Amino acid sequence: MVLPWRSRGGVAKRRNQLISGDISVVETKIPVQLRSPSRIERIQSPRVLLTPRDAVEISRRLENAAARKEYAECLEIVSKIKNLGRGGDTNKKCLVQNGSVLALSSCFERFAAARDGHMRLLEEILFVLSSWLPLNRSEGFNKMGSTASLNCLVRFLNGKDAKTRQNAAFCIREVIAVDKRYVYALTDVEGACEGLVKIIRDSVSTSSTKASLMVIYRAISSNDKITEKFVKLGLVELITEMMVNNAENSVCERSLVVLNATCDNEQGKEDVLRNALIVPLLVKKILRVSDLATQCSVSILWKLWKNKKDGECDDRLLVEALQVGAFEKLLVLLQVGCEDKTKEKASELLRNLNRCRNEIEKTNCVDSSMHLKNVKKSF
Repeated sequence: MVLPWRSRGGVAKRRNQLISGDISVVETKIPVQLRSPSRIERIQSPRVLLTPRDAVEISRRLENAAARKEYAECLEIVSKIKNLGRGGDTNKKCLVQNGSVLALSSCFERFAAARDGHMRLLEEILFVLSSWLPLNRSEGFNKMGSTASLNCLVRFLNGKDAKTRQNAAFCIREVIAVDKRYVYALTDVEGACEGLVKIIRDSVSTSSTKASLMVIYRAISSNDKITEKFVKLGLVELITEMMVNNAENSVCERSLVVLNATCDNEQGKEDVLRNALIVPLLVKKILRVSDLATQCSVSILWKLWKNKKDGECDDRLLVEALQVGAFEKLLVLLQVGCEDKTKEKASELLRNLNRCRNEIEKTNCVDSSMHLKNVKKSF
């Protein structure tokens, strides 16, 4: 049997196959006595590793084609890069380290600005880049944060194809991790905030929901006006209902991180307080999801109890927390241990819950066993 890379043309022919993306499956003749009677034997040709020289040549060709705005040629090269990337992590790493990220990002930026009839090419580039993540430290990826690129990503985010919407959410998450200024640039794009909330509401996928939540967290952590914009879009009610409906632990954790950041804003805190489900939900999540979720739950309860406007505290929230078992949960939390900041907040809440409980007992509203009468059992 003559192996394909040892045929006429030798190394040069094989390099051309690599650069052109022509990695084929070879059907090999097998002796009759060794052949399985039930099926045709097909042997896949071994994966040939991409060399840095080949990767640089592919990137150069794409950059030149993009500079000339040769749509067909760019689409062909991007498709070949996509196929080469399927050759394994080694090929992906070689492409990333030899200029392919810069070439793809530049091509995306150039054709995103044109906006006419280039959607397939842009979707292909988005697919390749999202499959190579994380890329926030790769040379050239910051071009995905340009005005033209962000506008295109937001259009994809609000589109109809679930896979493209997911890839857009992944890339946006990665872009804003490069530099904080991209957060402001993103939120200035019309439909960006709405698209992120819509990703969560439509339940496109668990991965895209988590990516959207992390983008929202970075956004609301940077500016009060951005927080208020998300609050008006119904973010608090949306993620609260999502957690109530038995969301995955990883989604719950990120949702609590977002709620905790939202409570740093007065309007956001008021919206959280108005939600009837919030206190029972927060108490339930303590010691149930993860250490980070527990820290956020305690922090949110503490922030809701504190009233920065007039310096007073909301004892009505403490009464509600007592009804759903907050006293016992916080007591166990202090016994098993937690980080210092969480310990301080839990201790302060526990002291005031105890005070509140004693005051209620004096009015004969609570029996000696610490449970309120005529209410449902705690979580």
